Amino acid sequence: MENTEPTASVPETVECLKDGTVLIAGGGPVGLVLATTLAFYGVSSVVLERNETTTRWPKMDLTNARSMEIFRKLGLADDLRAQGVPSHFPYTVRISTGLNEEENLTAWNHDSVDNYRQKIATQNDGTLPLEPYQRLSQSVFEAWLKKLSDKNELIDLRFGSKVESVLETDAATSVIVTDIKTDKKRKIVSRCIAACDGASSKLRRGLGIPLDGGPVPTFTLLIHFKSKDLTRLHRQGLFWHIFFIGEGTFHGAIIAQDEKDTWTTHLSLPLDTDPDTIDSYEAVYKVLGGTGPSYKIKIDEILVRSTYRPSIAVARKYISPKGTILLAGDAAHQNIPTGGYGMNMGLGDAFDLGWKIAMFVKGHGGPALLQSYEDDRRPVALNTIERSGVHTQVHIKGAGLMTVPYSELNSDAGKEAKKRVHEHYQENDGENTDLGIEMDYRYKSSICIADPTMDEPEWKPSVYTPSTFPGSRAPHVFLEDGSAIFDHFGKYFSLIDFRTEDETQSNAELLLDSAAKKNFPLKHVKLQNENHARKIWGNVPLVVVRPDGHVAWRGSAVNAASAVEIIDRIAGITEEAQTSVQHVNNLPKMFSGTVGVTVQDTKYELDKMGAFQA
Repeated sequence: MENTEPTASVPETVECLKDGTVLIAGGGPVGLVLATTLAFYGVSSVVLERNETTTRWPKMDLTNARSMEIFRKLGLADDLRAQGVPSHFPYTVRISTGLNEEENLTAWNHDSVDNYRQKIATQNDGTLPLEPYQRLSQSVFEAWLKKLSDKNELIDLRFGSKVESVLETDAATSVIVTDIKTDKKRKIVSRCIAACDGASSKLRRGLGIPLDGGPVPTFTLLIHFKSKDLTRLHRQGLFWHIFFIGEGTFHGAIIAQDEKDTWTTHLSLPLDTDPDTIDSYEAVYKVLGGTGPSYKIKIDEILVRSTYRPSIAVARKYISPKGTILLAGDAAHQNIPTGGYGMNMGLGDAFDLGWKIAMFVKGHGGPALLQSYEDDRRPVALNTIERSGVHTQVHIKGAGLMTVPYSELNSDAGKEAKKRVHEHYQENDGENTDLGIEMDYRYKSSICIADPTMDEPEWKPSVYTPSTFPGSRAPHVFLEDGSAIFDHFGKYFSLIDFRTEDETQSNAELLLDSAAKKNFPLKHVKLQNENHARKIWGNVPLVVVRPDGHVAWRGSAVNAASAVEIIDRIAGITEEAQTSVQHVNNLPKMFSGTVGVTVQDTKYELDKMGAFQA
């Protein structure tokens, strides 16, 4: 759809952004990380956000290990951790029939950040991330990012600016923006626009890009509140999450946001329930009571409340017809919260899109570089959003195993049911620990060059398989001096050179010469005699790594012609059609945990949506 600009919208002024300045619609975590990434690479941006402040909603509460590796690259990992839950707290997830009982049914005892760091330091086999995960509420996360962005001279934040419509033609791409305070309209023209404007994305809908997917069969009433009643809340022990099940039903969950006084409950409700009839305090008590009576605690303050309808969906295209608008985050994909994939997948989109746009506008890459964004990231979304549904099914099936009445929990039948529930959850413990999903996605766009001598390693959702298979994330390993191999990578692409003195025939210098002639930034990282790292990296002498840590090419030797071809391919200057990902709309009839697949294009509507999803 070329013209989606309503004729009634008459802008009072027209602003044409300078070439090389990126317009970002949406100032949530994805838009702010994209702006931060662009600035890291020396590219300016203008960020439009309809709200006047960052979100009040807790939403995401975990920055996963892969995202933390990205923040390390940006030099922000330590500062981010300073905003979050202190590193000594465990990440315990409990399964319970309710806090009226003294003990939970079972638990997932995830490591604290401190313990995870120790494991990473001692298990130097490439299977683990460089950075542990970090608990941090999205409301705090966004406020922190906005503060950093306010200080960055390359980022122009414009909160209170609502995108009304989009127009993409052969001549120009523009949006109409309303200033919330003055109600004045402005037309902004840009050669590159990133749509980071959420699930109900005005840009995606304006372009008529179909969104395929479906919601879960229930909805949730979210209550975000303050309470220091730790004795009552911690009756079954410290926790990060507690999921409440019983009598065949998944009742809801509570999340400890900061291990101090901030909490969020999620009350699962049938679609025919009127949420307005449920008091916020009673909703909290009902969640905590689980199967049994309401469990009262002292609540100091209700912060926000909203209904929301979890949904799994993915946009059919990530790039507009003319190639000037690119979708990221919830504008491109949505998932059920289980697994914590939503914001983290969006952060991956933002970094991938950021470095590719930066290289393109700075003259370091060609048009295939931008196309590779969709080819790389959309398959990741399809796989990941389905996994969120699988995690949800674990809870639904777990609830189905606990069918005894609350009054019979301690009977022989109740004890047997508790045993079944415990075994079920211990056998299905991948939520927040599936490193195959989080770290082992393998890009197959044209800027990743296949190695004909290597078969693709087996992929498992639960584990990361260390490999330099082209397109995969290169393994983290500590070198002989104790430094991390990742910390030796360049800002842009890196040529990792493990050659010994006897392997000079590899001709790595030809790659460096070709890169220099193409204005393609390629850092030469010499790691001679790093035998342990070389073994984990597949015992190949030369590996080219992208800015995001994924492998672009690997090999034993190059000649003058192949060196030129390799640089042209990974820079997006040339593209082999047969290696470009072809998107066939072969979606499943139903994602796990949902009630079918529907198509939404110019509208975005879900029954029982609330302000949380607006």
